[in-house]
Amino acid sequence: MIHLLKRNLASEILDSIDHLKDRKQIPEIVSNFQDIETSLEIPKNKANGDLSSNIALKKSRDTNLDALKLANLIVETLKSNLNVKHKRDHFWDNVNVAKPGFINFHINPVTKLNHLCAAVSKNYYGWEDIKKHEKIIVEYVSANPTGPLHVGHARQAVLGDAISKILSRVGHDIIREFYYNDAGNQIENLGLSVWARLNGYNDSHIEFPSDGYRGDYINEIANDFKVVNKLSHIKKFEKSEKILSEIKEFSINFLREEQNADLALLDVSFDSFALESSYYKNGLVDEVIETLKKNGKTFFLDKALWLKSTDFGDDKDRVMIKSDGSYTYFVPDVAYHLDKWIRGFKKALNIQGSDHHGTLRRVKAGLQGLNKNISDDFPITILHKMVTVKKNGKDVKFSKRSGNYVTLKELIYLSSGLGEPCSSETREERTNISPLLAKGKDAVRFFLLSKKPETEFNFDVDLAQKHSEENPVFYVQYAHARASSVIKQSCVSEKDLLVYFRNLSEKSFAGEKPEKFNKAENELVLRVLGFPEVARCVAETFEPHQLIFYLQDLASDFHKFYNDSKILVEDAWTKNKRLLIVFGVARILKSNLELLGINAPEKM
Repeated sequence: MIHLLKRNLASEILDSIDHLKDRKQIPEIVSNFQDIETSLEIPKNKANGDLSSNIALKKSRDTNLDALKLANLIVETLKSNLNVKHKRDHFWDNVNVAKPGFINFHINPVTKLNHLCAAVSKNYYGWEDIKKHEKIIVEYVSANPTGPLHVGHARQAVLGDAISKILSRVGHDIIREFYYNDAGNQIENLGLSVWARLNGYNDSHIEFPSDGYRGDYINEIANDFKVVNKLSHIKKFEKSEKILSEIKEFSINFLREEQNADLALLDVSFDSFALESSYYKNGLVDEVIETLKKNGKTFFLDKALWLKSTDFGDDKDRVMIKSDGSYTYFVPDVAYHLDKWIRGFKKALNIQGSDHHGTLRRVKAGLQGLNKNISDDFPITILHKMVTVKKNGKDVKFSKRSGNYVTLKELIYLSSGLGEPCSSETREERTNISPLLAKGKDAVRFFLLSKKPETEFNFDVDLAQKHSEENPVFYVQYAHARASSVIKQSCVSEKDLLVYFRNLSEKSFAGEKPEKFNKAENELVLRVLGFPEVARCVAETFEPHQLIFYLQDLASDFHKFYNDSKILVEDAWTKNKRLLIVFGVARILKSNLELLGINAPEKM
């Protein structure tokens, strides 16, 4: 594994520098292990070696030393230390200097093979060495129950799901939560919109709410309300508080069930659900208000209650209770996050659309104003930009069903090549097309995870449908299918390979020729051994796109290796060496595609 090789090399370089200082061959330069370790990288030009350090260049700037001279002195010391050891006990077999002062190492084949064996033998290679354990609540999607989920929710869903899976894999205790804003004006407008459709009113009717919802799904809710309640005979529905309450409750449940079904198409699920309305009912919203008042963090102005959010870095103070007595939308959000803290979560991660940017500071201000020792970084928020869907080179702006946007379900169907979904689709019909839906799901998840959340994303439906190397998800999945095919044809098991190399290692490779890897082999081996560093970075930064980048590079290196190197040859040493590489690639592709919620097919 590259990070272990870096540590070993850094230790040797540090010993060499200390040796040179002791012998007065160089001045007393300041050197430490961390500086040297971070100076080691895999060079872009692989001909320069497997790992390269620019520590001589760094130290020359600090001390006015000649970088090339310092590098040569370090290398001479490294070589003299190597000569006193048997080469088989050392993990590099050559080191040289390149202008203007790089130190280049070539790792010996035996070391690479030993590390490859470790990669093949571990179920979750790269992740198993990251030991972390915190109780973390991850909130994502959290869509208002007022309509179908759209493509922005799809991006949020796969981000939250992938990050949750990654954090779970390294040992964190993760709870996935969906927060429903089931209170407020949007819910009132939902109920009035369905009520208007029940009465046959069109958008221009005086009784249709000006901020109402106009998609065809409102008609579906209205029709279902009649059927379920056996009210098909009723032509007009009164506008009573009782009827509107029943309509609102029915509509929310209808849309929640639909949202859950659509998320299931993406293989996204949740451990718990939280309702905004519950924080009004259990008094937590009132508790937040009263605590902030008691702590002197509020004031009255123009008959409204304001939060002194500027005390906590906000650009201006914010209204909490309007002059008409209604709450502004961030107040229940403060109560909700207080509830997370009360439930024992000391770390909270939110994935939200970039339109939530304005609420972040005021929610944190409200939490800090409570004086409950809530940490400043609670919650951590990842904001993502929206998604533009393109087909035939043109933007797909909306669907008839939603009224003004492309839905999550439509995105999966379009990516599957199935066209627009039918709203009356039966369970049997969905079962029949499930293999195609799985391909669409894979494309949606892979594409939406392939960019940084803060970047705009153009989702190319035509590209998602292609079965060629142009389609990145097909290209990566095909690499796994190729590797699986080679393994199957070889009739060699993973256990057999590991035994073979363990026996060779015990005999110090007696009778075998641990020759250097060819170019394609070497690049692929270094890519495999570099994975643990990628895993550590992804786990620390919550950036699954880095994992996608790595898998694409790994697939590319594997395809080159597959085309350049015949694997199932007569010579046992060469065949097993190459099979070991194939097993390592297959292991990483499968475990990490599945981690991202993407299939790893064994044949395509």
